[in-house]
Amino acid sequence: MFTSPTKRILGMRGALALGALASCVVALTGCNTMSGPAVIEIDSTNYSKAFEACIEASRSAGMPPQAADRTTGIIETEPRTIGSWVEPWRFDSTGAMQKAENTAQFQRRRVRFVFTPKDWQPESIEAIATMTGPAASGSVDDLKRFDLETYKGPIEIRARVFVERNFTDGMRINTWSAMLTSQTQTPTPGVTDGTTRAQTTWTPVGRDEASERTIMAEIQTMIDQPATSSQTTDAPSS
Repeated sequence: MFTSPTKRILGMRGALALGALASCVVALTGCNTMSGPAVIEIDSTNYSKAFEACIEASRSAGMPPQAADRTTGIIETEPRTIGSWVEPWRFDSTGAMQKAENTAQFQRRRVRFVFTPKDWQPESIEAIATMTGPAASGSVDDLKRFDLETYKGPIEIRARVFVERNFTDGMRINTWSAMLTSQTQTPTPGVTDGTTRAQTTWTPVGRDEASERTIMAEIQTMIDQPATSSQTTDAPSS
């Protein structure tokens, strides 16, 4: 009877343990799925509850709100690095490929929640239009977009999860040894202030749609829950 090389080397128990380990590795690649909704539609009467749900979902994902504007319906979160293969306790990666990417390249996510009236479309910009700069705060042009705190009607919620990758400007990676990697030096004559400037930059490289759907599913669950008197409104607003 044929016996596999794995069983011959490890025995029956060793082979079972190896299979269980392989299953765990697959399970640890991430928990983000595409099962959540791309857009959530609510009535304006539930706007405050939905706004709080987005803030709570971002906090539970480790990305608390950096700025939240209830008037225009925009929430920007703090960034958070994505789990890698050297962090087996992290379950926030979208598949094995992203986990491998973040092991080789330092990456992070940030979320942007956008609330808009249903079927709202931004004004088109003509190629020959004159750019006059931003509208003055509180002016008619500034407020004509919409004010969601007074708007009546259906509202749509969207989440955008952006993946950013850490780059080091001027890095010359050696193909033989990491010890030989060097960095170019940009001459800056006359700069003698002694300041220390960051050598790394974060550059957007794409969107994580599976992470968006996972967050949206959590938001939908919180919106569907009955309202309680213990809800708070301690979110920043600007």
